Amino acid sequence: MKLVKKCWLWLALGLCTPVYAQWNIFAENLPPVGSWATYEIARTDVQTTERAPEIKLSVWAAGDINGKTYVWLNIEPVAWLGSREKAPLRFLVPQDINREGANKLLESSAEILFSNPKTGPWYMLPDDVKSLASTAGYSTENSLVDDKQKEKLDFKNKSYECKKLHMLCTTTIDPPFVKKQIIKIEGTVWRNESIPFGIVKAEWVEETTKGDKVSKESKRVTLTNYGIDDSFVPPLDHGERFSLIRLLFKR
Repeated sequence: MKLVKKCWLWLALGLCTPVYAQWNIFAENLPPVGSWATYEIARTDVQTTERAPEIKLSVWAAGDINGKTYVWLNIEPVAWLGSREKAPLRFLVPQDINREGANKLLESSAEILFSNPKTGPWYMLPDDVKSLASTAGYSTENSLVDDKQKEKLDFKNKSYECKKLHMLCTTTIDPPFVKKQIIKIEGTVWRNESIPFGIVKAEWVEETTKGDKVSKESKRVTLTNYGIDDSFVPPLDHGERFSLIRLLFKR
């Protein structure tokens, strides 16, 4: 019984990862294939002398599915579903995905591929996402609402006029044997459509409620660079298909 409880705890903690990352804010109005951008992710509620980690987003061509053009939205390096290592995480999504689709990024993806170099790559299909969400009592609601205000932000000696959007995400994780968790994320996103992925900056507060305990963290994502890379993209190794056993014991 203790092992079962521990496994479900790993799963619950792992499911928090995509919520914290808020990858959906980058998914709408995707830039052309070959576009990339890098971002610094920092906590703003603690002081540290360590350099904040950086992630890279990019878009790769993927071909057509049922007559519709799809692309890979790549985010790297990140942890995914409780993995011990950080690695490229890839979402196979429609090239013209809109805000509604981006707000449901997991459900909108035809495939999710995690390219872990140590334990091997593995992928999820829509049925796997539904099954995992049902098993773990996982549900989430995301919204980005234009607050009708604009603000100029400077980046590399250039000023960008940005729309300010109110970001709100509420996620519930309620698996067996583990206390129910509710994660609420609320903050502001600064968008300018001339930037690949549109995001110049985002700030938010994460509030996690587990039983009678509440914890908070404040975070900021800041654009550091962007560009175009038209170099050849090698074929992707998809590895094994998702299974709960693999997730729990081969992280």
